[in-house]
Amino acid sequence: MIEFIKEQHLYLVDGILVPSVTQILQLIFPNKYKNIDKTTLNKKASFGTEGHSIIEKLDVSDINIAKNQVLGIKNKDLEVCIREYLRLVEKHKIAPLEHEKMVSYKYLFCGTLDLIANIEGIKSLCDIKFTAELDKEYLSWQLGMYALALNETFEKYYCIWLPKKELGQLVEIKPKTKEEILKKLEELKCQEKK
Repeated sequence: MIEFIKEQHLYLVDGILVPSVTQILQLIFPNKYKNIDKTTLNKKASFGTEGHSIIEKLDVSDINIAKNQVLGIKNKDLEVCIREYLRLVEKHKIAPLEHEKMVSYKYLFCGTLDLIANIEGIKSLCDIKFTAELDKEYLSWQLGMYALALNETFEKYYCIWLPKKELGQLVEIKPKTKEEILKKLEELKCQEKK
């Protein structure tokens, strides 16, 4: 059983503390956010969290109803991003199957994946990003870890990229393999022991 303690961003699997995918990614990419001050990072994180929450609640089976739901969003930048999400839903026939699913892999890591969806009829694993820049290498590790935790191979892996005030994009990502992930986890474990 997976538990998530939101305030501290901690995952427990059967009562055992397990590192999150985010924590592992911070070890793989230690300098990713070093030039961004904490206040800005917190604002960006809140923006992304709110965006994810809205997307999870949207019923895109009727796109017109979903478009009407967007009218109530108070943050205009976020409204633009969600409109772009709906444009991509229509354009690529994105049909969500599961949102915000918690997964774990053998007490090595846990995380919450954003979306499993049929995209143009193909079952796909997706991450949703609201970042100004897209880091495909970061996403290849993230989506690879989620696929490993699910013990499932998907035909396609995507990022639904929704940068503020810009056109959203559906970007295909090549995930890291099980072998690459397990090798990296072993390397990180060895570094930790030093």
